[in-house]
Amino acid sequence: MSIQLAPRPKNEDRRLVAVKRTGIIDSDQSENFSVFCELAKEITNFDYIAFSLFDENHQCKISTTNGTDNEKSERTEFNVCSYVLLSSEPTLIPDLSKHERWMHHPAVLSGEGYLGYAGFPVINKDNYALGTFCLLDSEPAALTEHQVKLIKGIAERIAHQIDIQTNQRETTVDAVQSALKTFASICSVDKLSLFNNFLSICAGKTLPPDEMKSLEEMGLTKKFELTKKGKEILKQMKLQPKVMKKKIVSSKDQPQFLDDLLGEL
Repeated sequence: MSIQLAPRPKNEDRRLVAVKRTGIIDSDQSENFSVFCELAKEITNFDYIAFSLFDENHQCKISTTNGTDNEKSERTEFNVCSYVLLSSEPTLIPDLSKHERWMHHPAVLSGEGYLGYAGFPVINKDNYALGTFCLLDSEPAALTEHQVKLIKGIAERIAHQIDIQTNQRETTVDAVQSALKTFASICSVDKLSLFNNFLSICAGKTLPPDEMKSLEEMGLTKKFELTKKGKEILKQMKLQPKVMKKKIVSSKDQPQFLDDLLGEL
């Protein structure tokens, strides 16, 4: 029997670019997302929960509740989660063995697969379905309306965390590239080792005397501290720390303030 590929979203090419931008696949980030899987398991009591991202050919498990993190499976016609990417709404199948399409799934026919299924697309801020948040149970199982709402919220929080990580990653890269360019133009050098040493001093780290010598000769440091010239370069590189704004909260406002804060989590 010839196994076909699962259908791809209409925006698959752009979706793949968005997935690659996250840098999450093959980066072993299970711990960053495990809390979402465990929370969903507590809420629904389903046997197995998995958060996955999808590259060109595979469903890539990022975090699961059964230790199969980082495993990959092909996006074939028998990969149920692949179909979740096709809709912005969850795919709820209380009993796969009674579903017109999935009753013929090899795992269902063999009796070795799961029966209860609920799949939620993980959609980023640019409206790309990067992956899925799927719940499976060995027995037929259906989510209540309230549970669906809660799991939807978890899938949205996963997407939000991915957006934040992606933005921070790109911002960090842009900042370092800009800082390197500024450092090289001001100091008339283009040596990564010098740049790295300068950043180490900026971060308050201690370097061996031989590595400090070049920075001292350039007038950037003196006795393991930045000179006026060094501080000016740091300022121009835009890497100096910023003062966080503080908000004073009176005791009578604290309950509402905490509720608002927790509401953002």
